[in-house]
Amino acid sequence: DCREKRKFLKVEFPLNVRAAAATYEIQFGHLQRPTHFNTSWDLARFEVPAHKWADLSESGFGVALLNDCKYGYSAHENILRLSLLRSPTYPDATADEGKHHFRYALLPHGGTLQEADVVGEAYRFNVPLLLAETEAPQTQASFFSVNQPSVVIDTVKKAEDSEALIVRLYESHGGRCRVKLSSPSEVKSAALCNLLENEEQPLEWKDGGVEFDVTPFKIVTLKLGLFSR
Repeated sequence: DCREKRKFLKVEFPLNVRAAAATYEIQFGHLQRPTHFNTSWDLARFEVPAHKWADLSESGFGVALLNDCKYGYSAHENILRLSLLRSPTYPDATADEGKHHFRYALLPHGGTLQEADVVGEAYRFNVPLLLAETEAPQTQASFFSVNQPSVVIDTVKKAEDSEALIVRLYESHGGRCRVKLSSPSEVKSAALCNLLENEEQPLEWKDGGVEFDVTPFKIVTLKLGLFSR
């Protein structure tokens, strides 16, 4: 319950990690910023806007800071910080006043952030598994799945101008791979399209899926035509 004026609340974690740069998640990827203030440019970047996680890693070990609704991080030397609340009086005299609910967590890990699946852990932290009791028989199925851990299914939606499905994926590790998107649905056509959902290249749906290549941080949008029931 925040009632302060002209205060900036952060939480900080001194870590036993030595790294020249910290890594921060942005939409459809991540970037690095130095952990030192060697230049005036570095000093001016005292805070980094980011999404679900920030990571400080050395060879073989690291620590990620996950959160579910805050977007300001900073790292100086071995200290990783998350901005929680700020209460300026201009232009909003009541900025961040009132009750707030948020979660954050530390994730120590071995290896690189890619090997530790920090991206996946952050997604699971933000979108926890929901359980519902039913009388249906036990079964296991996924509406869509991919065979590469570096590729994230970000969006599944109806097309804007047809009954087709739009599936948007991206490569999250900064690498290259060939990926297969699979689905138990009855798909009659598949095509690569742009962000406006205009088809650009037809693909072959075969053996319950479609294969394509991705490059570092590439965003892929697929349009899938389904057989009508």
